[in-house]
Parts: sequence; C-alpha cells; structure tokens
Amino acid sequence: MRAIWRLLGFMRPHAGWIGVAVVGMVGVALTSVLLVALLVPLFDEVLGQGASSTMLQHAQARQEGSAAGTKALDNPTVRSVQRFIESSRAFLRRQVPSDKAALIALAFLVLVAKNALNYFGHYAFYRAGLAAIKDLRDRLFDALVGQAARYLQQQPTAVLMSRVTNDVEQIRAFISDTFGYLFQDGFTVLALLVYVLSLQLHLALVSLLVAPAIVWPVVHFARKMRRRSHQSQERLGEMNTVLDEVLKGFRVVQAFGMERFEALRFRAATRQHFRANVKARKVQALSTPVVEVVGGAALLALTLYAATLIERGAMTLGVFTSFLFAFYSMYGPVKRLNQLNLAMQMAVASGERVFAVMDAPVDIVDRPAARPLAGVRDAIRFERVAFAYQADKPVLRDFSLTIPAGKVVALVGPSGAGKSTVAQLLPRFWDVDAGRISIDGVDLRDLTLASLRAQLGLVSQETILFNTTFRANIAYGQERVDEERLVAAARAAFADEFIREFPRGYDTVAGESGLMLSGGQRQRIAVARALYKNPPILILDEATSALDAEAEGVVQRALENLMRGRTTLVIAHRLATVRNADTIVVMEDGRMVEQGTHATLLAGSGLYARLAQLQGITE
Repeated sequence: MRAIWRLLGFMRPHAGWIGVAVVGMVGVALTSVLLVALLVPLFDEVLGQGASSTMLQHAQARQEGSAAGTKALDNPTVRSVQRFIESSRAFLRRQVPSDKAALIALAFLVLVAKNALNYFGHYAFYRAGLAAIKDLRDRLFDALVGQAARYLQQQPTAVLMSRVTNDVEQIRAFISDTFGYLFQDGFTVLALLVYVLSLQLHLALVSLLVAPAIVWPVVHFARKMRRRSHQSQERLGEMNTVLDEVLKGFRVVQAFGMERFEALRFRAATRQHFRANVKARKVQALSTPVVEVVGGAALLALTLYAATLIERGAMTLGVFTSFLFAFYSMYGPVKRLNQLNLAMQMAVASGERVFAVMDAPVDIVDRPAARPLAGVRDAIRFERVAFAYQADKPVLRDFSLTIPAGKVVALVGPSGAGKSTVAQLLPRFWDVDAGRISIDGVDLRDLTLASLRAQLGLVSQETILFNTTFRANIAYGQERVDEERLVAAARAAFADEFIREFPRGYDTVAGESGLMLSGGQRQRIAVARALYKNPPILILDEATSALDAEAEGVVQRALENLMRGRTTLVIAHRLATVRNADTIVVMEDGRMVEQGTHATLLAGSGLYARLAQLQGITE
C-alpha cells in the first residue's frame, strides 16, 4: 500500500478541488439516504390507497401500531428524517395544491440535488486526478532525463516508454476516473449503514453476520488481480522491446531476410502478453459473478428472517420496505467498491514500477561542495585514469592525457582501444573508476554538472536532430534566439545554403530524427548547433566517419571553423581528418602507445604509421 500513499501524495497540491469533491460526495450520500427514507411515506401515502391488499394491511398496522412496531419506529434517525420531511412538505404545500403532490415534489427536488452534487463531486475529482497525473508524469520524465548513462543503457527504451505511457495511464484510470467512486460509494455505504442500524437493529446485526461471506471474495480476487496485472505489464514491456528493436533496425532485418524470424519473435511476445491478459481478465470476470451470487444469497436470507420478525409483530412492513431499499442501495456501491479495489490493485502494480524508475539511484551527481566551472585557462588532464563498463572488462588502464587550453588533441587507434570512452568521461556521462580528470587542476567531480556541461560542445557520429524546425534545432534549448548569431553559425557550418532551399527556410521542420536530410546535412546542422552554443571545450566523436568523401570534405571545413580557438578533443578513425591536430595520441587496449604530430608519427615505425599505411596515407 506504500505505492498508494505515494500516489495520493501527488494529489495534495490540489486539495482545494478535492475538498469540493468530498463535499459533493458527502452530499450524494446524505441525499441517497433521504431518498430511501422518503420511500416509506411515498409507499404508504401516495401508493397506499387503492394498492394491493398487503399495502392496506400495512396501513392498518400503522394505524393500530403494535408496541414492538412503535418501538422500532421510535428512534432518533427516523424522527429526524420525519421532521425534515414534514417541514419540507409544509413548505411545498404552500406552493402545490395537495399533500401527495408536495411529497412527490420533495422527492424530485432531492433527486435533482443528488445528481447535481454527483456532477460537481466527480468533476472536481477528475480535475484533481488529471492534475496529479500530470505532475507524476512530469516527475517521472525528470527522473529519466536526470539519470546516468549506466542506468539508461541497461534499461530497454521500450520498457522505459511503457513506464511513462502504459503504467501512468493505468494510474490515471484509477485516480482520475474511478477514485472518486471510491469516496462516494464509501460515504454512501456508511450513511446507509447508519440508517439501517438505527431503523432496525436486530435485522441490521443479522445482515452484518453475513458480510464476511461477501468480503472474503473481494479480498481474494484483489490479491490475484494485482499479481496478474503485474505479469501483464511485464509482458507488454517485452513486446514493446521487440517492436522497438525491429522498427529501429528494419534495414538490417530486411537486408538479412529476417522478416519471418522477427515476426515469430514478435508473435511469441504477443502470445505471452495474451496469456497474461487472459489470466488477468479471467480473475476480473469471475469476481463479479461470485460476489453477486454470495450477495444475492445473503439478501434472500435477510428476507426470510424479516418475515419472521413481521409475523411476530417486531417490525412493520413499512420499516422493512425502507430497510430493504437501503440494503439494496448498499449493494450497488459495494459491488462497485469490489471493482474499484481491483482497479486499485492494477494501479498499485503500475505505481510500483513507476516509483522503481523514480527511485533508481543516480550515479552521477554533484558533490556537496561542488563549484561552477568558468572555462579552461590551463589544461584538461586525464591522470592515470582507469575505467570499465563491466568490472571484469577494463576499457582504460592507467590512461594519462593533457589537452592544453586552445589546442586540438586527436585520439586515434583501432576499434575497442577506448577512444570514445575518453570522450564520454569528459562530460561525466560516466565517472572514472580510478585516477581523476581535472580542468585547471580541479577534479571534474568537484565541479557542478550543469556548469561543466554548459562549457562543452559535442558533435558525434550519431547526429540527433529533433522533430522541430531547423531554427530550434540549431538554437537547441534557447528560449530567445539571436537571429544574426544563428545565421552566422549556419553559414560557418555550410548549412545556410541548403536550409534556404526549403520553402520555409529556417522554419522548416526537420522531421523525426532529421530523416528528410542527408547524413552530411544532419552533421552540418549539428556543427551549427555547437557553433551557436559557442562552448570553450569541444568534443568531436567520429563526426565524419559515416559520411562519403564529398560530404566529409564539406563537414570537415565546417569543423575547422568550429574548432578555431577552442580546446578540442577529436576522436577519429580516418587519420586524414586529424593531420592538422596540434597533438595526436595513439591508443591501443586502453593505453596511450604513441604521441606526437602527424609528421613525426608518420615518420616512425609504430602503430600510427601502420594505420596510415592501411589507409593509403603517405604524407
């Protein structure tokens, strides 16, 4: 139940609307009791004359009044209701011609009041619930974007999306749509219970004896539904994972002719989801009939007992009529409470998964005394750094590197040497396992993350463009856009010309992932984004490796404009793209094996010279 209390905590800021809802629902409960109490005078006075012989007998019983019957009617609740009815009828008699018409008008007014209160109560709960779900989804998104790379890479994207969409939707369905019924039906059952206890105590006590027979299946099915719902959501996450992988890698799937294989894999996932759903719905479908049969048996038993009381003169038919309607009026809310309890268990299961994401520890955080970074005056230093993604598979071993301020340092080497890992450690996507990385002698972990990343610009092989305009992609995250600065950045990145070829120019939407652009055009947008940010530290991680020779030439010129005057770390496979770097560092197996300029390294006989030979570089 801890998940429920946490979910309710999101409704606390909207207590005003909840207060309106509670007032409306309490009003519904009270007017429901009043309508039941009005049945006795309606039954006796409006329908009593000329009705069945049973009603005539009941009228005589009321006139004669046995001592037991009088005692049964002589209680505070009945007297209070009778006083209210008589005063209301006295008022209405002045407005309408007959007593019967006044009684019917009173019943109609109470009915209208009940439904008006029902409207305001549920609307207020809907509003408060939807607002709470909005806050929950926002908090969940904040937790995801603030997570470290380790967590995000370990969790399948489809599973995380399922938490934000499907699981939160399950919670919304409970809090916004049905949680109000939990309060209203609870108030109604309580009010009716007080009424029946005051109306006929013996009959009410007998009815309470059979209540456990109804409560047990409610608890039993709730427990089973919670377990089945959890399994269903897990299977849905697995199905979404397969779908996400196929949609992202459809080119590979089709190129290898694996459509049938992936179809079978998806069918296996949907089959598991189907089975989990069938089990959950089987429990849900069985719960209502079982509760209804048990409840019906209890009601018949009460009717039999009431018949003996009437025969002995311990209760009048009018009292039993009111009691019976009150008891029947409780049946509907109790039945709904059973269904709401099942919905609550589904919401609890979803809440536990959502809070598991929100509560996941964040590896990369600011230290208590972290200070802001203003820029680079001296150098960036990797000092005997060791790092591994998995404990038994080291990626960097005793790695040291100095990047002087304003200089370009390039990392080259075979795949798996650890080059891209160095680029990921500098923005603290990961933290080092041993050693340290410092800027002007200050450990990165002693700097605030926000200030560190504000000083960094990143252009990687995997260019990320958002489904918004070119202007918004270049000035990413900026509320106010400096148009002259933006156009200048686009020109320096050689992107302005192709952008203006589109009918809407900079207001053209790039499309999802920028798929309407070529690879070279996407890279130039990324370079323009980095130029607009104007960071003092720049990371270029295989920025041209996926481009053809013509596109690479254009992007390389754009990158030269970007690197000018900045402290730059370049990761590259193609040695031709880094020949002008101030220093080239050659890596192998997580260590630095060579260091120098292009000319000195090419003249040697080490790994750099061998790589140059393989790439056909002779000068």
